Amino acid sequence: MHLMFLNRFNKILLALCLLVLFSCASVKAPQGGPLDSEPPKLKSTSPIILTNLNQGQQITLFFNEFIKEESLKNAIELFPNVNQKIDFEYYGKEVIITLPSNLDKDKTYVISLNSNLSDEQNVKLNENIVIPISLSNSINQAAIKGKIFGSYSKPSILLWKGIIDKSELMSKRPDYIISSSDKFSFDYLAYDAYTVLAVDLYNPKLSLEKNKISFFSESFIDLKKDNTPDLNFFFNAEEVEVESDSLNVTEDIEQFANIIGNINGNYILPVVIELGNKDNTFKTELSFDGKFKIDNVISGTYQLLAYQDRNNNKILDTGNLQDDDNSEKFYVYPDSLILRTNWELEIEDWNLENE
Repeated sequence: MHLMFLNRFNKILLALCLLVLFSCASVKAPQGGPLDSEPPKLKSTSPIILTNLNQGQQITLFFNEFIKEESLKNAIELFPNVNQKIDFEYYGKEVIITLPSNLDKDKTYVISLNSNLSDEQNVKLNENIVIPISLSNSINQAAIKGKIFGSYSKPSILLWKGIIDKSELMSKRPDYIISSSDKFSFDYLAYDAYTVLAVDLYNPKLSLEKNKISFFSESFIDLKKDNTPDLNFFFNAEEVEVESDSLNVTEDIEQFANIIGNINGNYILPVVIELGNKDNTFKTELSFDGKFKIDNVISGTYQLLAYQDRNNNKILDTGNLQDDDNSEKFYVYPDSLILRTNWELEIEDWNLENE
């Protein structure tokens, strides 16, 4: 009887030891507490100063909370791209990155943690975390920033160093890629010429021409000191759009709004004025005296565009890879417009040269 009790006690003790052993073997976030809705934040790095680094050196990233290990695989990128895998080690709130062994001493590189990175509660980054590094004693300071307009899901901005012909873009890997929302910024660039392209739902496994793309209005960007270009990209909606002059009004006219305005600046006619949101689009042409009017607008919040309609098709053409045309030049009114039933909204002296 006594012997049986000891055997049972020993088995329980062994089970408890194994439980403790296995629970200590993996790094996990503590359970309980309020629901986490904040994305992880980078607290610091080691070394703190990320210049004069060495090939293959390790950099430790310290976060404010536990990172989900599975998210790291597709979250860590190094730009400009190098043809070598980035190795990392996971330790809960710490991630150790080993730099590739083929880095150029004369370049500034950027470790980018993209929106795939998440914490243990699956809360992802809202915007990329960018960490500049260099094997020399300096970091490049040039930048390109911009905004995205129109109808899109998950846009990315692709950047190539140099003036790249469209025929080469389909086969040349971008030097930099940023997953964006409605704003983007490339920082720590060298002063040079760059080719830029916006792609919605970018899939690098597909040919570039099979992606939904938007070009800038110029073929390339020339970065110079004390100049940060501000670029705009536009994605057209795929659904059929309704023009204001063809709207079938079946209800009382007083249930709609109107918008009038005048435009100043050095523009080239024809210019299309487009008022749109995710549900409706209304268009009209700018008159020779710089005035416009759009009637029968359904109440709501809208974005106002003006674009130079080169081919007179009343569509903002954003360029393609098959010809030399880039995006038609367009301007975005700086404020959202709220149109209410039976109201007439007036836009006074919109100066396109200031956009």
